[in-house]
Amino acid sequence: MVMQSDIPVKEIMTREVCTVDKNATLLEASKRMMEFGVGSVVVIEDGRPIGIVTEKDILYKVVSKNKLPSKVKIGEIMSKPLITIKPTTSLREATDIMRKMKIRRLPVVDDNGNLVGIVTDNDILSVAMDLGEFAELLKNEYYESEEMGGKCERCGRIADILYDVDGLKVCEDCYEVLR
Repeated sequence: MVMQSDIPVKEIMTREVCTVDKNATLLEASKRMMEFGVGSVVVIEDGRPIGIVTEKDILYKVVSKNKLPSKVKIGEIMSKPLITIKPTTSLREATDIMRKMKIRRLPVVDDNGNLVGIVTDNDILSVAMDLGEFAELLKNEYYESEEMGGKCERCGRIADILYDVDGLKVCEDCYEVLR
């Protein structure tokens, strides 16, 4: 099975994006990133996205130079120009852009330039996993893997080795029956 690369990013994008005004301090932006539980913040000016600040930017442009986060304006350290995509951009195209540009996040803007979401490499990876690419690599009628010992989830017997059969950890006897 091949990843459904024709799916538009609007199907998987995060709609609630962590944003901050370009005049905010890095301290303020960092607090927003923590609230959202994300590693980047999209920088806004007059309601429009103009740049992005990532954990890498913070490390390279602030921490390594021993700057004080409360004194650094986010607009001074943002990466720009901001590379964006449309909601109708395919997953394959978004992935290609990320790979070529060596970036991990793509803000999504509508035809008017308004921020409507963001797509990350993790979003794309999650979809790829959901669509069965990983399972396809391990293709078998049953995914067989030996696990450390424990209690069989079918018969309750304690075994030195458990096998994974359709998500159940089973002993060798149950494995033979289910196989």
